[in-house]
Amino acid sequence: MLNTIVLIRTDNFDKALTALADLVRYGGMKIRGTPRIIPPALSDWAFEQIVREKPRKKVKAHVVAQIDLPASKAIGRIREIHPPAHIIVIPVGTHVHKEILRMWGSFKELKGFHPPKEVKRSKNIDGEFENLE
Repeated sequence: MLNTIVLIRTDNFDKALTALADLVRYGGMKIRGTPRIIPPALSDWAFEQIVREKPRKKVKAHVVAQIDLPASKAIGRIREIHPPAHIIVIPVGTHVHKEILRMWGSFKELKGFHPPKEVKRSKNIDGEFENLE
């Protein structure tokens, strides 16, 4: 099964590590495998393809990671937690996803990432309006 990919763009790798930890701790996501560092040109290309505009800011840290959630759910959770980086969700089946997976083995592993202990999310967080009448 293919996993959704998140592209993390930020000023330094410490912020990228914090953003990854936030995805796990507060977003309830699982990082599959080891996050990877990708070339800035590929990051800019992926950004342009998904967001449909050129990046306004040049950043120094470009990281990709595979997560266990579908893209739509991941986007909603990222909006809730406001991580310290710009995160773009790359859905399964897009040409960007296929290209990044094709090159995955050539990317350098991000050192220093250890999944944090998970903070339990409210059981009803995804259906918080179910009981409203």
